[in-house]
Amino acid sequence: MIFRKYALAAVAVLVLWALWLLWLWQPERQVRLHTTHFLKKVERRNWPGAGAFVAEDYSDRWGLTKTTALQDAQEVFQQFIFLTIENRTDNCEILGNEGTAHTLVKVSGKGGPIGEVVMERVNGLRAPFSFTWRHVGKAPWRWELIRIDQSELNIDPNISF
Repeated sequence: MIFRKYALAAVAVLVLWALWLLWLWQPERQVRLHTTHFLKKVERRNWPGAGAFVAEDYSDRWGLTKTTALQDAQEVFQQFIFLTIENRTDNCEILGNEGTAHTLVKVSGKGGPIGEVVMERVNGLRAPFSFTWRHVGKAPWRWELIRIDQSELNIDPNISF
């Protein structure tokens, strides 16, 4: 009798766990989570961790590649002593094996003059950033960042930090 109770409880836990995983692994939820986790790696200035999210064929309208985007981000965000990146994804679109999170980003912290300029420019943007992800492989949690865009943000490729 006790074995039957434990077996039923174990089955119930497994069913609940399976339902939770099905909920968690939905493409829209994964795109939202990946966007948040990527920005958290940037906030913590964990560049190997942030790089693990970015596809090898990453490109954007500013002409950045995976390598140059990470190098530029590292140079910009090293200007901060303290850094917080807040984000809120208001809209997410899934088309085939790609998903785009439209995410408002706010940067705050303490740092040098370049950090102040970054905060002023990013926090003054009205339109959200678009983080485009591509699903890779068979695992439902494998997504890689292939593009970032923000319609109001202009980055001069000739400026070096």
